[in-house]
Amino acid sequence: MAFYGDPDELDRLAAELRAKAARIRNDAAEHEARGRTARWVSDAAAAYREQLSRDRAETERRAGEIEHAAALLAAHADEVRETLAAIARIEKQVTDWVSDQRRSLMDTIDSAADKVADAAGGALRRVVDWSDDLPGPGDVRWLEIGRQMNGQGAL
Repeated sequence: MAFYGDPDELDRLAAELRAKAARIRNDAAEHEARGRTARWVSDAAAAYREQLSRDRAETERRAGEIEHAAALLAAHADEVRETLAAIARIEKQVTDWVSDQRRSLMDTIDSAADKVADAAGGALRRVVDWSDDLPGPGDVRWLEIGRQMNGQGAL
């Protein structure tokens, strides 16, 4: 799973980013509100309040960027889930197909004459040899195998 990433961990990180963005917004709002309650009046006070507003707007923009990053992480988690599901589905289809082919060839060998059994045995050896080279569970190569077998009409 490490190759693809853990979608639950990606979701956790996205939630953490969203929470941080919310805290940043909240802290900025509190800071601006405290600054606006200052009772002094002067050109410096007006400039201070204007700077607070600019800082708040910049903080809001940065919090939005953090939320955007969180959304990208969550979308990637969904893509990882879809990829893992496709791999698992194709892996099952291919291994079921190989198992069916083995069983079918074994039935043919068991019921055929010696000449037919010899010919079927060669085919069986090819399927067995090929099935021994299948990738491990969750391997991304299942996607390519699925495309090839679908192209051959086997799945």
